[in-house]
Amino acid sequence: MENWKGATGVKIGVTGANGRVGKYVIRELLEHGYEVKAITLYPWDQSPVEQAQADLTRLEQAERAVDGCDGIIHLAAYPSPFGAAEPMVFQNNVMGVYNVLLAAGMQGIRRAAVASSDCAFGITFSHRETKPIYLPMDEAHPTAPDNCYGLSKTVGEQTAEALAKRFGMSVASLRISHVIGEDEYNQENYAEMVVNPEAGPWNVWSFIDARDCARAFRLGIEGSFAGHEVFCIANDKQRCRISSMELAARYYPDAEIRKPFSGRESFLDNSKARNMLGFIPQYGWPDADGEQGISHIG
Repeated sequence: MENWKGATGVKIGVTGANGRVGKYVIRELLEHGYEVKAITLYPWDQSPVEQAQADLTRLEQAERAVDGCDGIIHLAAYPSPFGAAEPMVFQNNVMGVYNVLLAAGMQGIRRAAVASSDCAFGITFSHRETKPIYLPMDEAHPTAPDNCYGLSKTVGEQTAEALAKRFGMSVASLRISHVIGEDEYNQENYAEMVVNPEAGPWNVWSFIDARDCARAFRLGIEGSFAGHEVFCIANDKQRCRISSMELAARYYPDAEIRKPFSGRESFLDNSKARNMLGFIPQYGWPDADGEQGISHIG
């Protein structure tokens, strides 16, 4: 794959560009010299870049939307199982991935990064309680979602695998953790996540700052790998003040501990993204003596 780093005139199409993560992705791409095409379901009058409107569940609209792009970052999706009826969430998310990557492949676009989710593991939003088999969890950990959203993400990864093979594409599926915007750390609900361990087992206390998440997507389309790869995208630390070893013993006593945890080390292993993409989180919840965010609580 051609190296895009430092290249000029490279246009990236960003679906879901007006969403929480999309706005950070646009900023990240512009700061690194890319041209950007914002692809949204509805008109976005405040778009800072070229815009295309498309219902990505319809292939012909996806084809028009990605026309002229050199790479695609696909973010558009229902972000949870609660935004619509379950069949709609599943259909929208799965058909969006399929149509965008199919349209890209047919037009000769050979790089893409797709928003998967740590919900693919089957712990978050689970109808039947599901716990990690081993810790830290990496890309090889079994996936067992029983809800429409998590299932849509596992199918999305399989779709990316298939279309990367079909078209000779480089596609990164990023299992992004719970995204927190740069202005959200002091909000009451997020403060509760730090001081109350009961507020965290639903996604093993993991998180990712929106700015780091955006950088991960840029690195995903710049990666030198061929084919399809899955990457866990999470901060190096978990968000609870209690040590990770104590949390594991309290909440996951049957999980195999594959390596000892130091301090608040994350239960999601981001080392593959670090090694293959050069992804190193820069922003996060502070320790008790930090200066940023909610460090004053407690």
